Amino acid sequence: MLPHRSIFFKLNLFFVLALLTLALLFALFHVTASHMETRREVLRGMELARLLHHLRSTDRAERTSALAEAQFALLTTGALPKNARELQPPRNADDHDAREHRERPPLRLYEADGSYYFRSTIRRDPFLVKDERPAENFGGLQLIFVLLLAGLVTLYVLLRRSLLPLRDLHTQIRRFGRGDLDIDTSSTRRDEIAAIANEFNDALEQLRQLRASRQLFLRNVMHELKTPLTKGKLSLAMMEENEQTAYLNRLFSRMDDLINGVAQVEKLQSVGLDRTPQKLGALLETAVHQLYLSAERRQALMITIEPDVSINADAPLFISALSNLLDNALKYSSAPPVTVTADRQGICIANTGAPLDVPLDTVMQPFSSANPAGGLGLGLSITDTVVQAHGFTLVYDYREGTHRFCIRF
Repeated sequence: MLPHRSIFFKLNLFFVLALLTLALLFALFHVTASHMETRREVLRGMELARLLHHLRSTDRAERTSALAEAQFALLTTGALPKNARELQPPRNADDHDAREHRERPPLRLYEADGSYYFRSTIRRDPFLVKDERPAENFGGLQLIFVLLLAGLVTLYVLLRRSLLPLRDLHTQIRRFGRGDLDIDTSSTRRDEIAAIANEFNDALEQLRQLRASRQLFLRNVMHELKTPLTKGKLSLAMMEENEQTAYLNRLFSRMDDLINGVAQVEKLQSVGLDRTPQKLGALLETAVHQLYLSAERRQALMITIEPDVSINADAPLFISALSNLLDNALKYSSAPPVTVTADRQGICIANTGAPLDVPLDTVMQPFSSANPAGGLGLGLSITDTVVQAHGFTLVYDYREGTHRFCIRF
């Protein structure tokens, strides 16, 4: 899955954008509040200038009293705090205020530790006044910002924790897609993701029960079929051979192949592959051995194998697939030899014969009756299923009177 398509990526991106938006709003609020505070102190400086203009003929005691009444403190020392910084009036002060300020004694505004000071620049009347009026309290808005930040982080953590089970559910579904039904997606949570996981787990439980019922049914059926089949073969073995017994032997052999084919199909659908490193030559040798070929038919095989070639395969199933291809090639070959070539790219089995009368897809369907020479219609279907389960590819080609089946690794 691409990172930008992940729901976690989108959640993280949303959180970062929300955090940046909140930070920008706070910065804008801080700048605006500072501007308003400076503006207020400039107006206080004008108020102080007017008051001092009216008190210019009074003594220090009367001036101190009048200043205190206006919430100004006339300091006895003219020294500013060490960390004081001078503030400049806002540029958008109107012309009336600027003109009025120029008509008053010039004052300089300073700020230190949240307090504001006005210092006279007139040499003959130097003084330092502290503004005693309480500063504007913006603590409430700062508290709102902190609460919003905490709420945003809490919401992000809760959402991420709620979505984390999706990763585990995705892993379990991938295992299910590979044929593993022994998984558990049940959840004790009470959100929508837990509801989906529990519904999926209930569906899995029903599939497990259906699989167990099917396996039990097929095993019982095959057991019941095998018993009379074995007894029939034993009875025929004790009878004198004639045309009728030969026909019954062929009939019993076909029924036996049918039961074995059904067993292989059931194994493919219900049991996962047990893949281990296998020597390709050993697999092919075992497949030939399981055909129980006569000396004449064995001589019809021409096998060429590249040495020391290994593949990861479920040995019994892969040998069964090879046996089916070899058996078909020998059975329907119009003339020897049947050639087998194996290397690191794959295995190819070729035999001469007339072209197929029907499409290959029709012949490969289970229990197909399209083959005019008879047959169960299971061999190629089992082979194709085994090859696909291994992640390989079964390729067919007919050219110049030669059928060619290849398993590409």
